[in-house]
Amino acid sequence: MYKLNEGSIQKSVDGSTMSIPVNPANRHYQEFVADIKEQGLSIVEGEDVIEPSYVELRQAEYPDLTTQLDMQYWDSINGTTTWKDAVDAVKAKYPKTITGGVTVAELPQWVVELA
Repeated sequence: MYKLNEGSIQKSVDGSTMSIPVNPANRHYQEFVADIKEQGLSIVEGEDVIEPSYVELRQAEYPDLTTQLDMQYWDSINGTTTWKDAVDAVKAKYPKTITGGVTVAELPQWVVELA
C-alpha cells in the first residue's frame, strides 16, 4: 500500500514505513510505478487533507486581544456595540457545526497517468 504525503510517497511494509522521493531515477520510485501499472490505482491513497474546526477558524479570525480591549473601552464610552458585533460576525461565519477532521484527497493527475 502506498500513501502520498507532501511531495513523497510512503510505502508500508510489514508495519514499517519507507519514504520514497518522487524521482524517476530512484529504484523505489520505479518499483512504485511498476506496482501501480500491475495492480492499479487501488493500492495508492491520496494525501491527507486536514480541515480545521470552528475553534481554529475562529481563533484565526478574531481581532487580537489588544484590539478587542480597545473596542470594549470605546464601546463603553460611546454606547456602541463594535466589539460584540465583531465577535458575533466571526461566530456566525464559523458555526459550531464545522467540526473539522481529516479527509483523503483524490490522486493527482501524474499518478493517474502512470497507471
